Parts: sequence; structure tokens; C-alpha cells
Amino acid sequence: MSIITVKTKESNPFKVQKKAKLIQELTDLDNRVLEKLVELKKSKKAIAMVTHPESWQTIKEFIM
Repeated sequence: MSIITVKTKESNPFKVQKKAKLIQELTDLDNRVLEKLVELKKSKKAIAMVTHPESWQTIKEFIM
């Protein structure tokens, strides 16, 4: 098992802990999937869609 260090701008310890848990959930994903998630992260439109409750619900229903 490898250990990596991730820097964050977050200073609230509770938010840092939550972020660490969320990142840990992603560790078993294939690099190709992670690359695609990073690509989506760079899109303002994609971020807007996943942060808007109705759009996110539509995406979840479509995918799942």
C-alpha cells in the first residue's frame, strides 16, 4: 500500500476529515476513470450540473 499526501485549502478540521474520507472512497477507481472525473471537474458546466439539486437528481436517475 502506498501513501500519498494531498494539500487542501480547507482549514476546518471537520471539513478536512470529510474530504479525506471522500478521497479515500476514490482510491480504488481505475486511473482512466479518475482522469475522466478530473476532466469533468475542469468544466464549469459539469460542476453547475452536479451542484444543482434537480440536475444532479436527473443525472443520478439516468446513470443508476
